[in-house]
Amino acid sequence: MREAMVSAALGCFLLVGTAGADDGWSGSVAAGYVAVSGNSRSTTGNFKGEVFYDRDRWHHSGLATALGSSQDNKTSSEAYKVQTKTKYDLNEIIYTFGLAEWNKDRFSAYDHQIFEAVGLGWRVFHNETHELNLEAGLGATQAKLNDGSSNNEMVGRLGGDYLWHISETALFSQKVSSSIGSDNTYIESLTELKAGIIGNVSLVLGYLAKHNTDVLPGTKKTDKQSSISLEYKF
Repeated sequence: MREAMVSAALGCFLLVGTAGADDGWSGSVAAGYVAVSGNSRSTTGNFKGEVFYDRDRWHHSGLATALGSSQDNKTSSEAYKVQTKTKYDLNEIIYTFGLAEWNKDRFSAYDHQIFEAVGLGWRVFHNETHELNLEAGLGATQAKLNDGSSNNEMVGRLGGDYLWHISETALFSQKVSSSIGSDNTYIESLTELKAGIIGNVSLVLGYLAKHNTDVLPGTKKTDKQSSISLEYKF
């Protein structure tokens, strides 16, 4: 588990190293780690890396996250996500998008879930304090459950993201996405609060909820993750 997290981190740091060489590149890396010893031993680590490239009407992004924790040398949670997304501005308000996403959560009902989607986005408002984008589209999902069965189907995609620039050094964000199919609906909600510490370094508090309507018997439909990390933005 730790080796996989390290590999994901190194991959995103390599992307960070190449970013900034040309105009249009930006991004961030964030990591957190907690270790407890004494009557019990537990460790928790999380990593997130994002890279953006903007050129004229085109906007590209890449995302990689990893989370793992252990209790008394036994893995208790382990989750990974990789996403790539491209937007093309039709005008200042409407844009098209395409995305591909891979999710793996060792302790959920699913071994992995893959999503692809294309659609339209609407910049509802965008000013110095608030930003709101809404998206709708169509796509497909390929998923494998932990009992070995598969779920492959067409889905509808709905999503939105909201940003509140509280101050020059504080930012609140809420992102929600859903892939709606006849057999399963997957909903993901990420809430983050960032506070600048010094320069490009910020403290980030995060809360992630992932919900599947179709799960195996005895498995919870909703997984929740709370995190604290330091982020460097470039």
